[in-house]
Amino acid sequence: MSAKVWQEIKEILGERATTDVFERQFYQRDLAPVPEFLVDPMAKTLPDIIVRPCNAAELSDVVKIAVKEKIPITGRAGGSTVYFNSVCSQNGILVDFNGLTGLGKIDRSTNRVRVGAGTTWAELERVLNRQGLAVCSYPSSAPSATVGGWLAMMGYGLGSLKYGALVEQVAAAQVVLPDGSIQELTHSTPIPVSWLAGSEGTLGLITEVELQIRPIPEIQWHGMAVFQDAAAMQHFIEQAAALEEKPFNLHFSDPGCNALRYRLGMGSEPTSAVYTAAFDADGTKDEIAEAAEGFSNCLSAAGGEDWSQEAAEEWEHRFFSLLLKREGPSLLGAELWLPINKLALYLRDISSYENKEKLGLKTYGHVVSSSHAMVMTMFNADERNTIGYLQGLALVKKLHDIGARYGAAPYGIGLWNTSYLQRNYTKTQLAELKQRKKQLDPNDLMNPGKLYQAPLFLSPPFFSIGMDILAASRLFYRGRNLI
Repeated sequence: MSAKVWQEIKEILGERATTDVFERQFYQRDLAPVPEFLVDPMAKTLPDIIVRPCNAAELSDVVKIAVKEKIPITGRAGGSTVYFNSVCSQNGILVDFNGLTGLGKIDRSTNRVRVGAGTTWAELERVLNRQGLAVCSYPSSAPSATVGGWLAMMGYGLGSLKYGALVEQVAAAQVVLPDGSIQELTHSTPIPVSWLAGSEGTLGLITEVELQIRPIPEIQWHGMAVFQDAAAMQHFIEQAAALEEKPFNLHFSDPGCNALRYRLGMGSEPTSAVYTAAFDADGTKDEIAEAAEGFSNCLSAAGGEDWSQEAAEEWEHRFFSLLLKREGPSLLGAELWLPINKLALYLRDISSYENKEKLGLKTYGHVVSSSHAMVMTMFNADERNTIGYLQGLALVKKLHDIGARYGAAPYGIGLWNTSYLQRNYTKTQLAELKQRKKQLDPNDLMNPGKLYQAPLFLSPPFFSIGMDILAASRLFYRGRNLI
């Protein structure tokens, strides 16, 4: 990058811009422990410059420089995904959003708040709680995930079953578009705010969000249902998701996940051999009474057991999913958007696959709508063992393929899931997404290399053949990190 560009950016941001290689190296990865020899052929992940703007005007000036000089620009806040959504693919400028934080005015007449996009969900909830308010939903990664980042990733998580996807709670968003202009997007503007949901930073850089909030719940109630088989658990989940007074959170785990949680001190021994479904409700006393009655009715209809004495502890662990990697050193897995009416079939096939491969598979998920759940199936891995890690990546594809039998698609694309684009979008839908990108970012400068098309090595035919060969290699040798 030229000295002229660096000087222009330095004049805007001063010490909040850096080319120091030590600092830049921290932004080369997200939570995915991918070896360099796999990354280097597909992406140039070391940013040339890190910028840390504190307001939209500063960011706008930086983007205008990037447009003028044809420099790629990538946004990053918590970096809490594993698909390289917020990692550079072509060097360039990386925008650190952690300075775009804080709450603006709270409008109690409409229950809305203006919040900086780099504010974490945990911090937003803490500040709102002190004023008798709460968010409507948040991700399981709330301690690190940010408001803008979760919107760009579509925004399904805890609370989504009751209040809908995050985009349904967003009244407006301030965004710096790929031409450097600052625009306020709503659901009725020519560029609707809904375009940002799931765009993964490719259509604009979100700086502020106007968000629907709610009075802090009067009371909480937590139930836990236990089942001996996945079909009974699915029946319970379908009934619970259809309740008029829906739970705030509906979470499930298979025996493999529950056994791991027990080994890590986050569950009891009796639950380690069963399927569990946590049912968490909040609201007024009348709403809680209706929810608790709904839980009991669904439990009875599905033939499960009531183990609600353990439900409160399960709720307290809702942000601790990543603790499951303690048996690691790391984890590999597939996060899927799965129809809940196919959950038992998916878990059946996962169990059969586990009996064959002996990977130590564990599955958990959140029901996020009346029809779908976000499901994570994972196994231990070690990126330090090259052959074993490569074989593990091939087995991740097998998990995706099992899900695809039942209409599942990856939750999140970034770089690493571009091989599965045809599972996420129809040809018509993908053409529409590409048209939006062409309209707003004709030079493909904003988070390039993500979401819309797979690079050569990840193109479906090449990827499929390569992964099948790697999976078949386990017939002759198994990497030591696979249990």
